[in-house]
Amino acid sequence: EYCRLMNNNLFFYLINNLSKNIFFFIGIFFLINIEVSLSFFLIFNTATPSLVSIIIFLFIKKFNYIPSNFNLILIGLLNDVFLGNNLGLTSIFFLLFKFLTENIRINITDEKHEDDWLYFTIIFVITFTVTLLINMLLNLKIPDLSPILYYIGITLVSFPIVNIIINSFYFIQRLFKS
Repeated sequence: EYCRLMNNNLFFYLINNLSKNIFFFIGIFFLINIEVSLSFFLIFNTATPSLVSIIIFLFIKKFNYIPSNFNLILIGLLNDVFLGNNLGLTSIFFLLFKFLTENIRINITDEKHEDDWLYFTIIFVITFTVTLLINMLLNLKIPDLSPILYYIGITLVSFPIVNIIINSFYFIQRLFKS
């Protein structure tokens, strides 16, 4: 009896994790398509903000959801194929971003998430610099700095906007629950 109950709990645990991973994959896949669509607007003609990085950061920090490495590798490979980037570079970016988000903590007692923008800035700049250096080694040329700085700037400006939108949805959800 106890063994059967444990097997049922394990089954539901695995189904729960699988459904979360599938939902996360589909959501990030749509977000990648939204990022590509933003490039048609004149303001984002140079570079679009990295909304996927923002969402991965918020999922790990706010919602305590750790995306699987397989999901991040698959999403990165699909992104590279769609955009024509060096194959695997986006996967390295996502995995390094996840690793740094999980392991870098400046102030552990930050329960209200007041320093999230600072954490995100540090993690995003470190991760982007590492992948930029890898890209420079692969292509053997130094890219123009103007689009790179614009990309970093537009992503850092977009972080508080996305954070406020998610916080408002979270607040409305808590209002409906009570």
